Amino acid sequence: MQIRKDVYKLKGYATAHRMWFHKYPELDFDVKNTQKYIAEELSALGLDKVEILAEGVKGVIYTNGATTTLAFRADMDALPITEKTGVSFASRLPGRMHACGHDGHMAILLGLAKWSMENKDKLKHNIVLIFQPAEETVGGALPMIDKGVLKNPSVDYIFAFHIFPNIDQGRIGLRPGPLMAQTTEFDINIEGKTAHGAMPHKGIDSIVAASHLICGLQSLITRRVDPMQDALITIGRIEGGERRNIIAEHVILEGIIRTFDDDIYKSLKEDIIEMLNGLEMSHGVKTNFKEIVYYPVVYNNRRLVERLSSILTKDILVDTAPLMIAEDFSYYQRQIPGVLMLLGSKNDERGYVHALHSNRFNFDEEVLLIGIQTFIDIVCNI
Repeated sequence: MQIRKDVYKLKGYATAHRMWFHKYPELDFDVKNTQKYIAEELSALGLDKVEILAEGVKGVIYTNGATTTLAFRADMDALPITEKTGVSFASRLPGRMHACGHDGHMAILLGLAKWSMENKDKLKHNIVLIFQPAEETVGGALPMIDKGVLKNPSVDYIFAFHIFPNIDQGRIGLRPGPLMAQTTEFDINIEGKTAHGAMPHKGIDSIVAASHLICGLQSLITRRVDPMQDALITIGRIEGGERRNIIAEHVILEGIIRTFDDDIYKSLKEDIIEMLNGLEMSHGVKTNFKEIVYYPVVYNNRRLVERLSSILTKDILVDTAPLMIAEDFSYYQRQIPGVLMLLGSKNDERGYVHALHSNRFNFDEEVLLIGIQTFIDIVCNI
């Protein structure tokens, strides 16, 4: 993509903000300093309205005569990861890192805000800028929606980027329909009865029960789900037992379910609960299934994708297959038409090849300009 002069002059501005966000990452809903920084910058730019909603920030630019409102969203939270990039602007907060590109997402939105305020005569729509917490954990989109982030003004369409190291820098992944999977994070508790390890018959072994369950869960995917459908169950963490010579009384399993169809998810959840009931009868344990986090499928509005395909430069667009990763941007899409795009950041020459959530994840700030220019093209042409 050829970066225009009016956009290129924003590089220093966007880069400086990205570096500040990267140096001071915050987690989940605890984003007070990030929130303050963004709100002060939006106010300094002269936006018509800046408000705090559900620990996030909403900025509004009103346009005279506008009948349509466009929203653009960035996520604010970082990850509990110790950074190993070695960059000069590395995290100053131990055990925290912007390893998923959210620092870039926020910088892109601030760049869009600055351009919009400097070019108000070119605007045709009201603009809403949404800075959202807790995307990486329990989800900040729904609380912001509940607090009215899509109202006053009423938003018609919403757009967002996710920086993505699987796509080459300078390209944008765009797909109609399902882009990212529905996800559910769950806990399964299994309660048995403790006993001496040399007298197992006097106890109820929760570890043995958990082992049978884990093997059985995989058969749900291979035998209960249409093989032409995408679905997975992963148990990523197990905790249980006290000592090597004690029958374990308690085990907790932490896992995820991902699919592109809510009906498949509901069916899998019912199957898991049925399996737990069987486990109670066959092993004498007590069980509990708890849904921790639920994100719907990220589903890009087809008509909006067609419109974007006609607006954006054809040579930068890349068709992408559905991804098993998840995003709570999907909650906005359940309210209004929206599109999430993948902003390519892979750069072999500069070594920007590390995966999302890697402690070495990084990207070239030129990526920010591609994001800003794309959003400007949407503002001016949608």
